[in-house]
Amino acid sequence: MPQTGLGVAIKTLRERRTLSLREIGQLSTVDHAYIHRLETGEKTNPSPDLVEKLLKVLKPSERDAVLVTWLVDHADADPSLVEFVLQDPSISIDVFTAAAGVRHRGNARPDPATLIARIKRAFEDDDEDD
Repeated sequence: MPQTGLGVAIKTLRERRTLSLREIGQLSTVDHAYIHRLETGEKTNPSPDLVEKLLKVLKPSERDAVLVTWLVDHADADPSLVEFVLQDPSISIDVFTAAAGVRHRGNARPDPATLIARIKRAFEDDDEDD
């Protein structure tokens, strides 16, 4: 099963807090095996209540919490893009969601850094047009 953007986000935030699967399971009252399935992409549709329990324990920044919540409804988000954005807090949610929504022709996807740079340029161009 391929990893999902949501799985990458949960795992990244869990590792930032240096929590094991069992620890986050105990603290959130969510089965650690289910959290593992979310992280690996085996499960992709957690309830809002479950996501809230995880976020309470993971204590992400407001931006990262919004990102996780957005990912619940966008299972097709590119995991490498999610990982890239989580590593760079200067990337706004608007830029991330625009980049995640870009459809590519053919099989060639630009790397996350290139894609984010293109989206930021497009946003800047829009600002200049106003």
